[in-house]
Amino acid sequence: LAADIAGKKCGEVIGGPMIKTKSNDLAQLASKAGVSLQEADARLGFLTAKAAEACRVMMANPGTRVGVSILVNRKKNGVLFVNECLVLCLRLPFVNRSYCVGFQRDISKEVPLHALLSAATSDSAYSALIDSLGAALDARRRTLLGVGGVNVVRCLHEKAMDVFSQDIWQSVCSDML
Repeated sequence: LAADIAGKKCGEVIGGPMIKTKSNDLAQLASKAGVSLQEADARLGFLTAKAAEACRVMMANPGTRVGVSILVNRKKNGVLFVNECLVLCLRLPFVNRSYCVGFQRDISKEVPLHALLSAATSDSAYSALIDSLGAALDARRRTLLGVGGVNVVRCLHEKAMDVFSQDIWQSVCSDML
């Protein structure tokens, strides 16, 4: 929902920064991965840095690159899972404002939490994990780049305006107080 994400940074909604705000989540992650709290924290930091790197590459090439990251995420019921996050940057033509759309998928069956945290130790191990997802991931990435159907883009623009409207309304209300 727009109200759930308006004015928030990605890390407040998904991934390591959000998980670190709840000590039980970090302890659950460390236990499932068989590592210490400090090691779980460090590996979440690594995954966060890789996600940020993917976003920078995508933002430098709007509409032509899909940011791909594999993260630990938390469902509303508290269950931790491995999240494939594909992000596409689009531009609202009528307000000349960019926005990103993230598509998330639970891939815990393909990549268990312990395997993701094992790969979160080096660039080569993380790249090998991404590569292991192979043709299916490449197909999803190509589908997003081909999202250019007029109706799909129009729908995404409308949803983006919902979020922008919420964000602007919250700013106006806070300025009035």
